[in-house]
Amino acid sequence: MIKTLTARIGTPLAFAGLLGLAAAIRILFNDVSKFNDPADEMVYLRFAQTFAHASAYPDVVRMFVEDPSLWIFPNPLRWSFIGTSALYCAVRGVCRYRTLATLSTGSGIVVVALTYWLGVRLFERRTALVATALMATAPLQLALGRRALADEFFCAMVLASVVAMIEWLRSPRPGWLIAWIVLTTLAFAAKEHFLFIYPVVLSVWWVRERRIRWVWVLPPFLFFAVFCALAGDVVSFFRIARILVSATQAPYVVQFQNGPPQRLLIDFLAIAPLATIAFIAAACHINRGPNRSGQLCTLLLAAGILVVHSLVPSKNLRFVVAADPFMRLLVASWLPRTRSAAAALMGNAIVELTLFYHIFIRFGVYDPVTSQLLRALRMVE
Repeated sequence: MIKTLTARIGTPLAFAGLLGLAAAIRILFNDVSKFNDPADEMVYLRFAQTFAHASAYPDVVRMFVEDPSLWIFPNPLRWSFIGTSALYCAVRGVCRYRTLATLSTGSGIVVVALTYWLGVRLFERRTALVATALMATAPLQLALGRRALADEFFCAMVLASVVAMIEWLRSPRPGWLIAWIVLTTLAFAAKEHFLFIYPVVLSVWWVRERRIRWVWVLPPFLFFAVFCALAGDVVSFFRIARILVSATQAPYVVQFQNGPPQRLLIDFLAIAPLATIAFIAAACHINRGPNRSGQLCTLLLAAGILVVHSLVPSKNLRFVVAADPFMRLLVASWLPRTRSAAAALMGNAIVELTLFYHIFIRFGVYDPVTSQLLRALRMVE
């Protein structure tokens, strides 16, 4: 299918068509009319409204620190998403749940485009197109792209950071290094979970160069420095950090986000069974050849993100949303160039869209934790 499409209309048009399809699906399903309140979405909206109207980040920080009821929800350390959402609200002239959900939808479309970019750089255009087709119907991406949450924005920042890193490793120009520093800082400030992913990203850099660079300390330092500048003090950073540590023992976290290390793979199997099985198969069959370097890179990123999050007490598919594009890139590089592979892509799209509709629209799953996913699939009562 991809080969025929490329031969007939050319790679640029094929990519434009797939990106347009991915965008259309995301825009079509950006139709949530009832957002969870109180929940993460409510806190993000309050932060954005406070920052957008008062232009004072200390108010956002004070709101969080002085209200213990907010401590189990998103925190002001996520200044890149809060700032972007406040700016988007200012541009739109309105700041509602729908505004933040539309920002998530746009971020999801960017994720698809960045997946193609990485596919071209790590493999070649045919693999990039297959990965784009796989991302177009990824249930986790579709689900998070319709919510007023930071997860799709975070995924876009992680991919943008990796793109800048790969571009710099291919052609070490100052512009790409600066872009990597800026984008990686924004990834830290989108969700603090990037702290777990950062060593995985740096391991790819180290494997490519076999050397440690001092520039690696800049993104976390800038993340800290910009927050302190926005908050107007240094103490707030450490106060919020202590609150986050204590929140790991919150009842919801203990009850719904605990579990064995393999829990994340089980959850991926629940919402995207064919793609996940193909990822496991691809991870076990990396052979020498022109794709070996790219496959090792995507495997290291996908598996690394899954492994580090499997070791922490709190496990949730939303936390590993950035692993999804790398998993699908590896699958795209592994699929044979046959008509059966084209049929598999079509079958996977049908299965994933069906599961997405059943789990996230018909059953209305908000947080994709194991218990909710299995109830939606009627595997447990």
